[in-house]
Amino acid sequence: MKPTNGFVISLMESTKYVKEKLMENRYPLFETGRILKKDALEILRDYPRDLLSILYDGYTDGVIRGLRLSSDHENKYIIIGKGLVKLKGEVYQIHKEIKVAYTNTEQREYLKLKCKEVRDKDFIISEIEAFLSEEEESSDGEILLCDFLLKSGFILRDTYHDFADMRSEYDTIHIMNADYASYGEKSFNIDVLKAYAKEYLNTKKCEETDRIFCYMVINSKEGIDRNIIENYIAFKEGKLKGTHLSNKEIYIGLLYILSSAKDPDGHRTTGFSPKKILVD
Repeated sequence: MKPTNGFVISLMESTKYVKEKLMENRYPLFETGRILKKDALEILRDYPRDLLSILYDGYTDGVIRGLRLSSDHENKYIIIGKGLVKLKGEVYQIHKEIKVAYTNTEQREYLKLKCKEVRDKDFIISEIEAFLSEEEESSDGEILLCDFLLKSGFILRDTYHDFADMRSEYDTIHIMNADYASYGEKSFNIDVLKAYAKEYLNTKKCEETDRIFCYMVINSKEGIDRNIIENYIAFKEGKLKGTHLSNKEIYIGLLYILSSAKDPDGHRTTGFSPKKILVD
């Protein structure tokens, strides 16, 4: 006896959902006596890269964390520390220090990173290259780490006396303009922000809003949302809303706020300025 059309339709409706699968995660099992399969090796190959891609999906190119810079004065190297970086939309792990030789050129130079792929019969190799350039603007696929202008007979400094000292014109590694990755829009160098936060917390004009911002910065391992920085500066300047600022403008804005807080005769820079009454 053949089933009725109603029964066939009902059976199809009840089974079509059974065939649909949710996302599955596969974990290879390596046990004695089992054959090593191609699929298992592919899972091992793709898992770390897939994880980083998911974690930093939507982030701009730039430094994600680490890659701190130091100067080897004796051998004249800039040393780039370990860390994570995003280049051309891909996240890369830098597992060991990179050394870049420099000389006293007496011209401003820019330390940049770029990535190129080399393919052989067994691997696709992503090579991270660090190089110095006299060009301020970065080409497509390049990110900026620092700039400096080293005079003859001087050494290249990688430490700073205070926040204001970070902008010294000569013989100093400038990290304010480094390309820092963040979600949707590039951030600002977290090490520069930490220097500001630690210094501002020691001023007598540090208020609740400042503490919230400074503690957030100090606890961050990666760049924070640029809008947070811009709105903080705007609030300190007595403005209702922040506007887009360049890296240089962010640094200058923070420097002005910090200088005003240190000045015993300076005006308070939190909130809105009090109204003045002019009398003839």
